[in-house]
Amino acid sequence: MSFRRLFTSAALALTLAGGAMSPSFAADDHIINMQDVDIKAFIENVGIVTGRTFVIDPRVNGKVNIVSEKPLNDVEVFAVFKEVLRVHGYTVVRAPNGEYRITLLQGAAQDAPFSESGNGIFGQFSTVILRVPNGKAAEAARLIKPVMHSQGQVSANPDGDVIVVTDFAENLRKARAIVSAMGEGGNVRETVQLSQLSVLDAEDALKQLGGTKAAYKVVALEATNSLILEGSPQEVAELRRLLASMDVGSSVPRGAVSIVPLKFADGEGLNELIQNLLPTYSIEGQPAPTVAYESGSNTLVISASSEVQSDLEQIIRRLDQRRPQVLVEAIIVEISDNAAKELGVQFALGGVNGSTVPLLASNFSRQAGNLLNVVGALGADDVGVSEANQSAFQTAAISSLTGLDGGAFGIGGSSNDVLFGLIVNALETDEDSNILSTPFVTTLDNVPATFLVGQEIPITTGESLGSDNLNAFRTFERQEVGIQLDVLPQISDGDVIRLEIEQIVSSISGVLTSATGDFVLNKREITTTVLANDGEIIVLGGLVQDDEQINIAKVPILGDIPIAGKLFQSKGTTRNKTNLMVFIRPTIIRTASDARRLTDDYLTDIRAEDLNQSGRAVSKVDQFLNQQR
Repeated sequence: MSFRRLFTSAALALTLAGGAMSPSFAADDHIINMQDVDIKAFIENVGIVTGRTFVIDPRVNGKVNIVSEKPLNDVEVFAVFKEVLRVHGYTVVRAPNGEYRITLLQGAAQDAPFSESGNGIFGQFSTVILRVPNGKAAEAARLIKPVMHSQGQVSANPDGDVIVVTDFAENLRKARAIVSAMGEGGNVRETVQLSQLSVLDAEDALKQLGGTKAAYKVVALEATNSLILEGSPQEVAELRRLLASMDVGSSVPRGAVSIVPLKFADGEGLNELIQNLLPTYSIEGQPAPTVAYESGSNTLVISASSEVQSDLEQIIRRLDQRRPQVLVEAIIVEISDNAAKELGVQFALGGVNGSTVPLLASNFSRQAGNLLNVVGALGADDVGVSEANQSAFQTAAISSLTGLDGGAFGIGGSSNDVLFGLIVNALETDEDSNILSTPFVTTLDNVPATFLVGQEIPITTGESLGSDNLNAFRTFERQEVGIQLDVLPQISDGDVIRLEIEQIVSSISGVLTSATGDFVLNKREITTTVLANDGEIIVLGGLVQDDEQINIAKVPILGDIPIAGKLFQSKGTTRNKTNLMVFIRPTIIRTASDARRLTDDYLTDIRAEDLNQSGRAVSKVDQFLNQQR
């Protein structure tokens, strides 16, 4: 049976099945019209028309509808066939031995063949490898992903320049266009060798030309007198032309004196360094080179030969750089818990007016309220004490009772020539404190700085009398009390900061004795050297202390009696728990934008605190800053 007769028989079979596929009379022209035709029958007929072999996945099923308005050749029939399969969620995968496997789109990307042309095969999943300029493979994958088919795949090696894309041909073309656009807008690097112009002069000129917002970068290699340029191709080409015009010999001879204004360096210290180098430039029979410093304009004046001037200017330029700064923040946290408990019983019993009752009493110095004074005031009248002395007893008793803290219970009086009194005093205190101090200071790299917030208090150093034991006088010195931070930062490679730190926290605890009035000072000090990364918080030191003291005063023998012995004793318990920690955080400030960002952060915090406490609509900080502009 000929091909035409096979095709006609298939068309008749499709018609009987409810569809129609009408062949034209030309062997290479076909008009396809199908309605609700089984997809497997459609695949069979396309295989007859195109002469291709199809292996059908068992999961392929459904009905197809196709309308063709013009005749199609075999190639076009196969293209329509692949689009119909794609619409229904299937695709064609070419096997190594030539047949075609028809399978689900889901998972088909794993079997997609590599496209040798790099453009993919129309209507089929293909895999291509694309190179992305400047190691931006991850960024390219992120841009390509949204334009891909839901079953397509893209993978990129991190920080690399290769991506692998599997998708239909039209999506592969989109991926290639995205990668091409990235290449056009990407930066390039180029090295420019200079012969006449100093590489440091060229670097300064290009940086000043571009300003702080320059899109290109310039790095000087002094050892080879060359520059590395990075930027867009247009910018690099323009910089290269500019350097070529600058890199020419000068026909104007250099004068005997050159003036070098300094930007950042301390001229006095730099002049001292240059003076130590001058003997190495002295040549016998020629005037010795000299360098003078003018402090008013922070300028160095060099008198020497042109070669020596050039060498000294390069040294000065290398040293006259903006030095980074370091913001050092100390975080001091102290959490304490002080608890005390007091319980004491005092009693007194005695006879008056010849009574045979003996004097019995317990009186403890730890307890406020002198019971003997109270009993004396109660019985003064019974023993015939004068009114003046009775008033003195009463004053002493009242003064003693007003010193009571906590809860107190007492009774007292006289009965049948017997005086008696009893005071029970109980006290419990609990004090919690949470102290947070954050001193911070900003200083240049390798420059010491000191921060101090506190007071100067007088400390007695001696007392003496003048002649004839008259004109007594006292000598004293003032001592600083507060928070002090001394720091010396040094920045090394990798932004590791070496910190020499002395942290002192001192305060007044009270007086030693009421008689002398000398102060007792609390002092916590850390002197150490540490290494910290930029912005890293590390602990410097700390103290965890738990101090418990139990004081018992009792009457011998009676105070040891079980249960009843509590009536003959005074017990006090004091517990002090302290948790003190000191942390440090250094932050490198290299540019004006870094300093501005940190300053704005602190201004925002202090502004919010001011508004929160004052309730004003505008912070006084802003008012002050606006007045200064």
